Amino acid sequence: MRTSARPTPAPERLDAADGASTRVPVWLTATAVACVLAVIRIAVVAFTPYSTSVGLFDDDAFYYFGVAGHIAAGDGSTFNGLDPTNGYHPLWLLILVPVFSITNGKAALVAVTLVSSVLAIASGRQIDRIGQFTGRPVVVTLCAAPLLVVGAAGPSFWYSGMETGLLLFALLWLAATYLRTDGFTAPDFGAAAARKVGVLVAIAVLARLDTVFPMAVLAVVAVVAWTRAGKPWLRLGLWMAAAPAAALVAYLLVNQALFHTPLPVSGQAKAIGGGGFNADTIGQFLTSPVLFGQSTYLGAIGIVVVVGALVARATGGLGLSARFGAVILAGGALTVGYYAFTSSWQLWPWYFSSAPLAVALAGPALVDKWANWVPARKYAALAVVLVVVAAVGANAVRSGKGGVARSAFIEAGPAVAAQIDALAPAGEPIAMGDRAGSVGYHLHRPVVHLEGLVNSADYLDALKNGTVHQFLASRGVALYARGDSDPGTPDEKNPGCVRFVEPQQGGGTKVDIVVCDKDLLLTTPVADGTSYRVWRYEVNLNR
Repeated sequence: MRTSARPTPAPERLDAADGASTRVPVWLTATAVACVLAVIRIAVVAFTPYSTSVGLFDDDAFYYFGVAGHIAAGDGSTFNGLDPTNGYHPLWLLILVPVFSITNGKAALVAVTLVSSVLAIASGRQIDRIGQFTGRPVVVTLCAAPLLVVGAAGPSFWYSGMETGLLLFALLWLAATYLRTDGFTAPDFGAAAARKVGVLVAIAVLARLDTVFPMAVLAVVAVVAWTRAGKPWLRLGLWMAAAPAAALVAYLLVNQALFHTPLPVSGQAKAIGGGGFNADTIGQFLTSPVLFGQSTYLGAIGIVVVVGALVARATGGLGLSARFGAVILAGGALTVGYYAFTSSWQLWPWYFSSAPLAVALAGPALVDKWANWVPARKYAALAVVLVVVAAVGANAVRSGKGGVARSAFIEAGPAVAAQIDALAPAGEPIAMGDRAGSVGYHLHRPVVHLEGLVNSADYLDALKNGTVHQFLASRGVALYARGDSDPGTPDEKNPGCVRFVEPQQGGGTKVDIVVCDKDLLLTTPVADGTSYRVWRYEVNLNR
């Protein structure tokens, strides 16, 4: 039976401190780098004006914040106070509820950033553990540089307010466990160890539900490894599947009981109109994430790195890390492929975290082969660390000044919400589709979300059945808002009026919203060239 054999670093390798010691300088650890990046992020959120700090989060994060705030206030799982919703990944929301039960306003954003910092630093610690298990800690840190950069800048996987930071932590912890247990085949890997792995899998899946794809790939890899090692693969597989299966069954049952649908409405909304093939998602996968407005092509780079690492046939911890990186990338590709066939929506940055994570895990197997060729290795490693910090620092300065095109509409949210709240009739519901996160979170009136991401199963039924206007009338909707530059289509039946199509995203079932020039109540320009506009919603024009 094969036993674990983690290699001892050779003295000439990149991570050797002085030729005989494998002790790594603190400044070359991912944990230390993550700490520095966390301090930068916390400082920017804490010391910039509120509107600027709002722009540091994704617009969809405010859907989470709104639901968490309502739950904390005892209103139940709802974004608008009217309709129950399950349009979120459950574990991240569960973490946010205590935050919004004790904080609000600027303090809440700082508190969310502190929680995110803990996850980022804990992720850094798992990267360092992986480095220890491979025997190449500095090489692992260097290969994690792209992940550390896009984790704190650009898509800001750890700090966007979305669930991705929690997911990355869970996957890195699982990767470290995979290496520690020799790919789940160590002599002492039995039922108890399989159950513990299952708990980590359950955490990852509850952090983001479509993680079932990479976890399914991991299960296949594990079964093959157990079979080759002569282990009882069926028994171990059942124990490993127990926790995630129980968690998913409980999740489906709770959803059915509380929301009358077993699956999240956000996923169902995106699936309306699917069934073809959305080739744009493949291009997004290859070119994402975007950093400083430029495509990083980490998806394509990740494919090259993973394939190269597998071809290199590294042994020991390096080989196991490469294999787990392949699992992550294959799972990410399956996830994107699933959405390509089932949804016509554009995918957003948080769908593309698998590539930088795969580079961090598989890269060391490639880099280690050429590590000896790098002169002044320790200084070269320091240079890479400084580049990571400089990139995140530059992004912080840029974001701290405000007015970044990508986040301009999010920054405008608080001011626009205050303007809308001043409109009559006060407190009456408003209907809005795209860009409703920041605005809706800051409003003191209900927002009926026309995209359906944080609406109810009843709304999705209304959208499919062509009864959206009846649904809006039943909710007492008095206003309609948009955040774009679309002039609308002139309505031939009503001179001086235009039609807008909702939802804007995707190619599924649509509904026309008719509004008139005389009913335009608010126009607020945004730095990205769009504007927020609000009209009276006339029931007699929308039936």
